Amino acid sequence: MSGITILAIHDRIACFHSLKPFLFAADQGRFTYTASPEWCLERDRNRVLVMVRRFIKPDAVDLGLMGRLREKYDRIAFFHDDAGGGIPRLEVLPFVDLFYSKALFRDRTLYGKTLYGKELYSDWYHRKYEVVDPGARERQVESRPEQLAKLRLSWNIGIGDYPRGKLRQRAGVVASIALGFRAAGPFYSGKRLPPDPVARNPGTLPVHARIALAGRPSIAHQRAMILERIRGVPEFLTGTVSQRRFNAEMTMSKIVLSPFGWGELCLRDFEAVISGALLLKPDMSHLETWPDIFIPGETYVPFDWDAAELVGRAEFYLANDGERKRIARAAWERYRSQLGDLSARFESTIDEISGGRA
Repeated sequence: MSGITILAIHDRIACFHSLKPFLFAADQGRFTYTASPEWCLERDRNRVLVMVRRFIKPDAVDLGLMGRLREKYDRIAFFHDDAGGGIPRLEVLPFVDLFYSKALFRDRTLYGKTLYGKELYSDWYHRKYEVVDPGARERQVESRPEQLAKLRLSWNIGIGDYPRGKLRQRAGVVASIALGFRAAGPFYSGKRLPPDPVARNPGTLPVHARIALAGRPSIAHQRAMILERIRGVPEFLTGTVSQRRFNAEMTMSKIVLSPFGWGELCLRDFEAVISGALLLKPDMSHLETWPDIFIPGETYVPFDWDAAELVGRAEFYLANDGERKRIARAAWERYRSQLGDLSARFESTIDEISGGRA
């Protein structure tokens, strides 16, 4: 197989989530890692390029660079890598052969529509509650079938390094900058997933709801609405704590409340499942993603985007522990099974990127 160049950025999501299948692949000799587009253009001898998390920091697509890369490489795959179904960098599509995303709208026609705040839910809160962002941007849309046909579902943050360790992961990012992306590998936690986290979880805490407000108003509105709904309800554990305490509380919570953030997918979705807790989350039925732990009533409990059902749903499952454990265990079994398929999924993806299949 010909060599593949990985052009990525040095941050925690790249080093400890998105790049994990690459960093731990059996045949490391086929991958060359770099954070330098100039190196790619001037020195790289490979003919296949994989771009991971580019144009996120800063949030602006360099179309001139994309044009030069397109002229050089035979094949280019772009890993969009945002946490939501919205794609704010659709202008990349004409320059690449394949475009991978952690999540995709089931209704692909949404990519041809302008969404306020780039996500379906931020657009919903803007339209329903007139939430306005300072300096709101109108993003590129795409409706051409030949361009949308390039969209592929990749893997999401669920395949990454858990439990979170901020200092350890930050050290891994620093090492990757100094020594190359492979240097992040030894900083993975190395902890094995428990065989039955539901049985290990004592359930001494009712609902873990350590939620902070973050992001633009249209993104943060859901969290503010949720916090208002649960204000004064003693079953919900709120406020902010250290990462260590956050992790420990997860393993003792019956239910974990996980609102949307910068995208629908959140690290705590998978932390909840790994901790043996029931995942309680706004409805995810509009998305495709993988690993997919979002089967309503089977692997998680959804509630409406207005959060009107939130407290009632939590109270029901606190009072019905058998049902809570059934769903939590089903989520764990599905998650563990899908993680077992990661290697085969990765090899199939690399084969497609290399031109082995259409």
